[in-house]
Amino acid sequence: MITGYRDCTRALTDVETFSSEDLQELFIRAFGGVTMEALDTTRHHQMRGVWSRFFQRDALRSQRELVEEVVAAQVDPFVERVRAGETVDAIPNMTRAIPTLVIARMLGIDETMHRQFSAWSDAMGSTQAGTYDPSPEGMAVVQRGRDATAALNGYMAQSIKDRRAHGGGDDLISMMVHDEFADQMSEQEIIASNTQLVFAGNETTAKLMATTLASLAQHPEQLRMLVADRALIPRAIEEIHRWQTLVQVLPRRVKSNDARIEGIPIPNGAELKVLIGAGNRDPLRWEHPERLDITRVPRQHLGFGFGMHVCLGLNLARLEMQIWLDRLLDRLPEFHLAEEVKYTGGLGLRGPEEVQIAV
Repeated sequence: MITGYRDCTRALTDVETFSSEDLQELFIRAFGGVTMEALDTTRHHQMRGVWSRFFQRDALRSQRELVEEVVAAQVDPFVERVRAGETVDAIPNMTRAIPTLVIARMLGIDETMHRQFSAWSDAMGSTQAGTYDPSPEGMAVVQRGRDATAALNGYMAQSIKDRRAHGGGDDLISMMVHDEFADQMSEQEIIASNTQLVFAGNETTAKLMATTLASLAQHPEQLRMLVADRALIPRAIEEIHRWQTLVQVLPRRVKSNDARIEGIPIPNGAELKVLIGAGNRDPLRWEHPERLDITRVPRQHLGFGFGMHVCLGLNLARLEMQIWLDRLLDRLPEFHLAEEVKYTGGLGLRGPEEVQIAV
């Protein structure tokens, strides 16, 4: 297990020594086929390149109006209920739908499916927690995740078939289907890549929104600071992501007879657990790393990954987060937690189960 920030970055950067390719079975179970996350070769860059320009920060400016529209439609009714005196769970009533609706529009798929997409993603995200639980319930969680992956694969397969039959549009599915590199991809790779995009495009951002809401409510002095100075929003988002890392662990496999970390030899074929949540609290990189401090001078953290496999959609996640948090603070500058927050189990994807908000 790798815990220090420097060692985590090395393990995630040196793909020739610490590879994700020998762990392809994990990604096949998660998404139904091989995706770019399971590739360390030129093929990774080619597959990622299909969508990489769309997700660049400058290119996403054209999507700002779409994000603002989706955010307003979810934030405003939630705020009205809270200000009327209700205690409201922010996850099903606000945060969960925002990134799902955004990625659905970008993929050009039926927005009325957003609740089903959220349900499939939630089940897929719970799978890793189930793998650590040998009880019948743990096995049932894993099976529900596999069933969700199969169902989402089936939906994406039909969507891909429709794009081929009716020509291309400017949505993300069409972008892959009609890209020159698609001729070098298997059908299952194309399906799995779109399934992963649906999952990654909504599950992690929804959890980061819920985590942000809980973290600010737990630190009211920093919430007030943020309300007074919105220029701190980008810094606050990064600090919360560092402090409460969503993806706690990334697996890698050693592919060298000479692998060493901090002078310790690591056997060829050994599996590494790169504990990026621990790396994000390394006291050699951050002073008092256990404290949440939205005024902290920003330093690159590991919340979005590192190296070749850094999150493709990190710029979209930041855009959604900034627009959402700014609008929420405009309309609900003061709020508190009505109940203690409980977090989902497992190391794969961590976040609050509920965030009960009141004023």
